[in-house]
Amino acid sequence: MSYVSHYEGKRKQDRRTPRDFFAELHAEFNFTMDGAATAKNALLQRFSSRRARMFWDGERVFCNPPWAEIPPFLELAASADLAVLLVPARVNAKWFHRALALGAKPRYWQGKLSFDGPWNSPVDCLLLIFEKSYPLG
Repeated sequence: MSYVSHYEGKRKQDRRTPRDFFAELHAEFNFTMDGAATAKNALLQRFSSRRARMFWDGERVFCNPPWAEIPPFLELAASADLAVLLVPARVNAKWFHRALALGAKPRYWQGKLSFDGPWNSPVDCLLLIFEKSYPLG
């Protein structure tokens, strides 16, 4: 069974990021939009969803994408001023290497997250941080 098929089907794809974990990131990055949310689990007032996708250009986005659908969110992240994606730590996956090619910087930490629900992640997670650099002057 592939990793993606393991997370498709009956597995929930819309778990809310732990609020304390998000609060620390929000204090550091000052997000303007939640990139993959619903009205029920959004962490910010402005959010994009599968049904109502918004452009990420000019935004500072936090995104906990559905783990079965990570690649499209990587492409959106590259267009944002800043995007921080919470993803499973799968450094051998094609999408991970695509993220690095798009300029993402991975950030790791010890321990596993306990998502709202409660639901403990069965795998380690990491952050992919995309940040545009603007020339000075």
